Amino acid sequence: MATKKEPKAFDSHWPEGLEAGVVYKVPCDDKGRNGGAWLKVYVANDGDVHMSMQEWEHIPEGEPDPIPSIRIRTLFGGGHSLRTRQALLWLADAIRRDNEECGRNND
Repeated sequence: MATKKEPKAFDSHWPEGLEAGVVYKVPCDDKGRNGGAWLKVYVANDGDVHMSMQEWEHIPEGEPDPIPSIRIRTLFGGGHSLRTRQALLWLADAIRRDNEECGRNND
Protein backbone atom coordinates (compact mmCIF):
# COMPACT_ATOMS: atom_id res chain seq x y z
CA MET A 1 0.00 0.00 0.00
CA ALA A 2 1.46 3.34 -1.03
CA THR A 3 1.69 6.01 1.64
CA LYS A 4 0.30 9.45 0.95
CA LYS A 5 2.90 12.16 0.52
CA GLU A 6 2.55 14.78 3.23
CA PRO A 7 2.77 18.47 2.34
CA LYS A 8 6.17 20.02 3.08
CA ALA A 9 4.49 22.39 5.54
CA PHE A 10 3.84 19.42 7.86
CA ASP A 11 7.55 18.58 8.19
CA SER A 12 8.59 19.07 11.79
CA HIS A 13 10.73 22.17 12.12
CA TRP A 14 10.97 25.24 14.31
CA PRO A 15 9.99 28.29 12.23
CA GLU A 16 12.72 30.89 12.02
CA GLY A 17 11.98 33.86 14.27
CA LEU A 18 9.41 32.00 16.42
CA GLU A 19 10.17 32.33 20.14
CA ALA A 20 9.20 30.07 23.01
CA GLY A 21 7.49 31.69 25.98
CA VAL A 22 5.71 34.20 23.74
CA VAL A 23 1.99 34.78 23.12
CA TYR A 24 1.12 35.52 19.49
CA LYS A 25 -2.23 37.31 19.20
CA VAL A 26 -4.35 38.23 16.17
CA PRO A 27 -7.53 40.36 16.36
CA CYS A 28 -10.77 39.38 14.65
CA ASP A 29 -11.16 41.15 11.30
CA ASP A 30 -14.77 42.02 12.17
CA LYS A 31 -14.86 42.55 15.93
CA GLY A 32 -11.25 43.02 16.97
CA ARG A 33 -11.05 46.80 16.87
CA ASN A 34 -11.59 47.26 20.62
CA GLY A 35 -9.45 44.31 21.69
CA GLY A 36 -12.41 42.17 22.73
CA ALA A 37 -12.24 39.51 20.00
CA TRP A 38 -8.97 37.70 19.35
CA LEU A 39 -7.18 34.43 18.79
CA LYS A 40 -4.00 33.69 20.76
CA VAL A 41 -1.37 31.05 20.22
CA TYR A 42 1.11 30.57 23.05
CA VAL A 43 4.31 28.67 22.35
CA ALA A 44 5.46 27.36 25.72
CA ASN A 45 9.10 26.99 26.70
CA ASP A 46 8.76 23.21 26.35
CA GLY A 47 7.60 23.63 22.73
CA ASP A 48 3.94 22.83 23.42
CA VAL A 49 1.46 25.12 21.68
CA HIS A 50 -1.67 26.48 23.39
CA MET A 51 -4.50 28.21 21.51
CA SER A 52 -7.30 30.31 22.95
CA MET A 53 -9.84 32.82 21.77
CA GLN A 54 -12.15 35.44 23.18
CA GLU A 55 -15.16 37.28 21.85
CA TRP A 56 -16.63 39.89 24.18
CA GLU A 57 -17.57 42.84 22.01
CA HIS A 58 -21.03 41.83 20.85
CA ILE A 59 -22.40 40.69 24.24
CA PRO A 60 -24.18 43.66 25.89
CA GLU A 61 -23.87 42.34 29.45
CA GLY A 62 -20.16 41.67 29.02
CA GLU A 63 -20.63 37.92 29.28
CA PRO A 64 -18.42 35.75 27.08
CA ASP A 65 -19.94 34.05 24.05
CA PRO A 66 -20.47 30.35 24.87
CA ILE A 67 -19.01 29.45 21.47
CA PRO A 68 -16.50 32.21 20.72
CA SER A 69 -15.49 32.65 17.11
CA ILE A 70 -13.34 35.10 15.26
CA ARG A 71 -13.01 35.52 11.51
CA ILE A 72 -9.73 35.90 9.65
CA ARG A 73 -10.82 37.03 6.21
CA THR A 74 -9.30 36.56 2.78
CA LEU A 75 -7.59 39.55 1.18
CA PHE A 76 -10.62 40.10 -1.02
CA GLY A 77 -12.88 40.02 2.04
CA GLY A 78 -10.91 42.78 3.76
CA GLY A 79 -8.54 40.53 5.71
CA HIS A 80 -5.47 41.92 7.43
CA SER A 81 -3.87 38.69 8.68
CA LEU A 82 -3.23 36.63 5.57
CA ARG A 83 -0.38 34.60 7.04
CA THR A 84 -2.49 33.73 10.07
CA ARG A 85 -5.35 32.68 7.78
CA GLN A 86 -2.98 30.42 5.84
CA ALA A 87 -1.63 28.90 9.04
CA LEU A 88 -5.18 28.20 10.24
CA LEU A 89 -5.91 26.45 6.95
CA TRP A 90 -2.85 24.26 7.57
CA LEU A 91 -4.01 23.67 11.14
CA ALA A 92 -7.44 22.54 9.92
CA ASP A 93 -5.83 20.19 7.39
CA ALA A 94 -3.50 18.77 10.03
CA ILE A 95 -6.46 18.12 12.34
CA ARG A 96 -8.34 16.44 9.49
CA ARG A 97 -5.36 14.22 8.68
CA ASP A 98 -4.72 13.32 12.33
CA ASN A 99 -8.42 12.45 12.76
CA GLU A 100 -8.36 10.24 9.67
CA GLU A 101 -5.24 8.45 10.91
CA CYS A 102 -6.71 7.91 14.39
CA GLY A 103 -10.18 6.96 13.16
CA ARG A 104 -11.87 10.00 14.76
CA ASN A 105 -14.71 12.05 13.27
CA ASN A 106 -14.03 15.66 12.27
CA ASP A 107 -16.91 17.01 14.36
